[in-house]
Amino acid sequence: MSRFSSSDLSRSVVRVSASTAMLALAAGLAGCGAVGSWDKATSDAWAVTYEVTVAGGSGDSLKDVSYLEAEKRGEDSTEVTEDSVATTDDAKKKASSIWSVESMVTAQKDASIAATPAQGGTATCRILLDGVKEIASETGAPGKRVQCEATTPAFKK
Repeated sequence: MSRFSSSDLSRSVVRVSASTAMLALAAGLAGCGAVGSWDKATSDAWAVTYEVTVAGGSGDSLKDVSYLEAEKRGEDSTEVTEDSVATTDDAKKKASSIWSVESMVTAQKDASIAATPAQGGTATCRILLDGVKEIASETGAPGKRVQCEATTPAFKK
């Protein structure tokens, strides 16, 4: 039968206390990460429609297309680029074609679209929130790159 000395008991208490403190610290740090993830997952984000309409010119495509998009809610937007995209005839306007893409942009972050029409074509870009509310519109010179930029608004509380 062995006896514990007071120094053995003191070391055991110190070890248990240190282990408990480390576990508490680790749980606290993990909790902070969970809160950050939760905030991002529940942050406000807009469904953004980027649209480019081309009037005149030859060709049925746009080149050097770039736009901003958030991969997930709460994240900053990153640039998506396409060398060339096909346009389709615009049923609303004669002698024009259109290209559009749906994207997600976190509220109060930048939204942007840019594209270059074929030689002689005039491009007009628009940024729409939820496919309805226009927050930016711009028409470029014939054959020249057009760009629309806006910061998406905050959601009303």
